[in-house]
Amino acid sequence: MDRGVGGAHADAEAQATGREDEVRRRGGLPLHVTFDLQAHRGGAGLWPENTLEAFGRSLALGVSTLELDVHLTAEDDVVVAHDAALADARLIRRLTRPDLPPTMPLLRQVAALLRERGADPVRINLEIKYDALDAAQLTTREAFVAKVVEALDIDGMVGRTSIQCFDWGVLTRVADAEPALERNLLVSPKYLKGTPSPWFDGLAVDTHFVRTAAAEGFTAISPIHGSPFAAGVEDPSYKPFATAALVDEAHGVGLRVIPYVVDDEPTMRHLVRLGVDGLITNHPERLRQVLSSEGRALPESFPGGGNPDAVPGVSSA
Repeated sequence: MDRGVGGAHADAEAQATGREDEVRRRGGLPLHVTFDLQAHRGGAGLWPENTLEAFGRSLALGVSTLELDVHLTAEDDVVVAHDAALADARLIRRLTRPDLPPTMPLLRQVAALLRERGADPVRINLEIKYDALDAAQLTTREAFVAKVVEALDIDGMVGRTSIQCFDWGVLTRVADAEPALERNLLVSPKYLKGTPSPWFDGLAVDTHFVRTAAAEGFTAISPIHGSPFAAGVEDPSYKPFATAALVDEAHGVGLRVIPYVVDDEPTMRHLVRLGVDGLITNHPERLRQVLSSEGRALPESFPGGGNPDAVPGVSSA
């Protein structure tokens, strides 16, 4: 039956209202608040990961947060990279800037890119790549945190950066070094194993990790979405970790929930409807489509011209 344009509009409005009521019931974001769309490594499904090209293109697309990873060089420069070693197995911590690929930026270059684009609303979610299982640590938690905080402070980025890590000890030291920084706990079942787990750094963490995370003053939890990691809600073998119960528990103690790394649209939509506060994704373009179809506000875009590697204000040398 044709109900006309007015009837169709009323149906759409009713559906949107229903979604908003469900999100509010779970303690998530109302529809008019921008969902935290985080481009994982700058959008690794679209562009070379953790590069100025990727970060620049994500800004032009429109994301709320650039998610990235950092390591220290032999001279304590904070560089953006996921792996501790290069393809030839040389450790970044033992190398200087001239030894590194020219596409591997300094953290300060990312800050300069944000300034150059005028992307004031865009945040950085920075993972400190500390490995609690590495018996031959070349960097202490304290030293790693100190150098990251120093770089952020120089560029005035403390107020728009969150630090994430699987290691609880790193996050407690972040609070000691700079209380204004938001702290997000990365978590998956494998990092909760052990008696005690080396990732707890002596903290008494049981199966109720959400309660402990809140007691430690963390800002958010970023749980793995589920397993298998490359699967999603439409896979019969899929087991969710970011469940409605987890979202409700976290919201109940004041923690935001930002699952990682979600790349398929059905799983994105499922988690958005559960009331999560954001998602970390390799495909920000897909998440934008999902958010638009769900009636959510989208992040502003910040396009720019010229060479994305040529960022004024910071030398790449």
